[in-house]
Amino acid sequence: MVLSGVSSPHRLVESVRVAYGFRGIDVESFIVVRSTGLASQVGIPEAYKAALRYGKPLVVLPSVRDVLELFKFDEVYAVLPGRDDLRRLEDLDLKGPRCALVFSGEEHGRSELPVEVISIPELPADSPPQAAIALALHTVLRRRAGTGANAIAR
Repeated sequence: MVLSGVSSPHRLVESVRVAYGFRGIDVESFIVVRSTGLASQVGIPEAYKAALRYGKPLVVLPSVRDVLELFKFDEVYAVLPGRDDLRRLEDLDLKGPRCALVFSGEEHGRSELPVEVISIPELPADSPPQAAIALALHTVLRRRAGTGANAIAR
């Protein structure tokens, strides 16, 4: 999971809790990119504590390009809620063991990563990232049911 451009400490901490607390999908790491304001000052330490409680890492990077340079993902998708004109998350067949889903921490935000943009049209466009993360994980879990594959992101 990648959360980009978050300024709210609450959005950051709850996103980490949802990603790592979700049962059925093993989120190997949570990456925060371009956190600003209170998210950087208060949210990062709290999110780090939440990640430690799950025995998982929290990676904090200064730029979106660092994600692609430092992590060799098989597939990377930016997820935007509330868009009917994009490919749907439920239509994806995530093949690689190292997949990343990128969520924007900003309202009406869009990822700056040069990746395919997909949507969860059932959610309102201004949904917080933790809601989009929960629904995305649930969707992936449903798609993978019975395949034996249960790892997403790294």
